[in-house]
Amino acid sequence: MTAPVTGFALFVLCHYFGRRGRAMARSLAGQVGCPVPLELWVFHSRPEDAALLEEGLAEGPFRLSMTKIQVPPDRIMQRAVHFSEAHQMHGLSHTVFIDADLWFPPDFWARYVAAIEGETPGYWSCRVMNIPYLLAESMLNGWMEISLEKLDQVATGRRLDEQAGRAGHFQCIPKDLTPYPSIPVQSVGHTDTAFSKAAIDLSMNKRTDRRISDVPAYHLGHPRFWEGTRGVEL
Repeated sequence: MTAPVTGFALFVLCHYFGRRGRAMARSLAGQVGCPVPLELWVFHSRPEDAALLEEGLAEGPFRLSMTKIQVPPDRIMQRAVHFSEAHQMHGLSHTVFIDADLWFPPDFWARYVAAIEGETPGYWSCRVMNIPYLLAESMLNGWMEISLEKLDQVATGRRLDEQAGRAGHFQCIPKDLTPYPSIPVQSVGHTDTAFSKAAIDLSMNKRTDRRISDVPAYHLGHPRFWEGTRGVEL
């Protein structure tokens, strides 16, 4: 039994990561051949972060909607609380929790649809290649010129390879599989692994490596984790 795909709702928290979010949004607008809708849902506190993502979506062959959800500054880092409500916010078949520092090749989502349709329903992720911080910064200065060819030239291998898709870069489930745990901590860490464990427990296929599709996403490196990004433009 496979999971029919009618679309992906992509949920992202963008807090002081607007420049990387803009590059990610442009990569989404640059998708080709994707047969289903993509919706981008952005939790943000600063209007400038949302504006940067809007700029990234402005041009490209693939049109997708973006819904902005502004969160008070004292609550913005409670990512698990925001994501726990995501399942009630859309009518597509799949929810995907992603980080704002990813970049997707043009055929990523077309290939991911095919990969998901070839698997039993459950929790799945993707491979993520790492772009070192200083090289990522250089590319972000010319964010409209980022390309797969340029990224492949400087990528330094898979990121968090030992997690085998359980970390929070990219976590995809059928919408109604399980809610994200509503844990009111001011952090990203640990809630994503708690979510992946619960979702894998409910998945039909229990294999260790949860990464599917032969097309990876790319992580635009940065020097800080979420707890340390306040006041830093990333």
